[in-house]
Amino acid sequence: MASLSTLRLYIFDYGLFQVHENGRIIGIQGYFLDMPTGEKILIDAGFPPWYEEDAEKATQEDGLDAFGRLLKLTSENFPKAQLKTIGYEPKDVTHLVLTHGDIDHIGRMHEFPDATVVIGKAERAMGRPRYFGGKPRMTWPENPSYIEVDDDTELWPGVTILLTPGHSPGHLAFLLELDHTGPVVLAGDAINRAEEIEQDRFTGAWDEKLVRASAKRLLDITASKKGWLVYGHDPAQWNSLRKTPEYYD
Repeated sequence: MASLSTLRLYIFDYGLFQVHENGRIIGIQGYFLDMPTGEKILIDAGFPPWYEEDAEKATQEDGLDAFGRLLKLTSENFPKAQLKTIGYEPKDVTHLVLTHGDIDHIGRMHEFPDATVVIGKAERAMGRPRYFGGKPRMTWPENPSYIEVDDDTELWPGVTILLTPGHSPGHLAFLLELDHTGPVVLAGDAINRAEEIEQDRFTGAWDEKLVRASAKRLLDITASKKGWLVYGHDPAQWNSLRKTPEYYD
């Protein structure tokens, strides 16, 4: 593909999930950053392969069925298929960024063995990704190159990784400086949905004090930058987001 003159943000569709509490339907989203400097950055990797094979069995075995149920998960809702919509393959991914270790964010992380893995230092220090049912059957990738984040850092021009612990020990969020859209804050699960702020209730947080502090910081950054905040799993916002192959730049 021709080189880009500006950073592009693609939003990947990793399926739909219905939460038992109030029946809300949430999108499972990932992101892809196509950099003008050449890097191809995948943020999060969706559900594992066995969820496509038998979603009901997988959610039961992993304890995720206590939280909700999968409504949509096909072969199109995985990184390889989402990358294909914009002309890329897994081998093109130079960096795999894991916001945190929940099962809907790390499932296909082993499909990028040559990518540099970017992860919160405290997240990787857990030894294994955390599971809802406490039955981890995945390990962190054995990729030769890791970047462990323990503070805010601008890893690439216009892309600042924000350390936002609370939802999990080493959760990562992002501040993107897009030429046309303007500043974009990808909150990930640090702010799952707008309702968490409105109700001051952060479901499933590892540390409620830290998650509130991280959420406030992301809101403050968004306000100071006059930016756009993208939540991790907001039902209303999900429906309005441009999905790949459309993009924000």
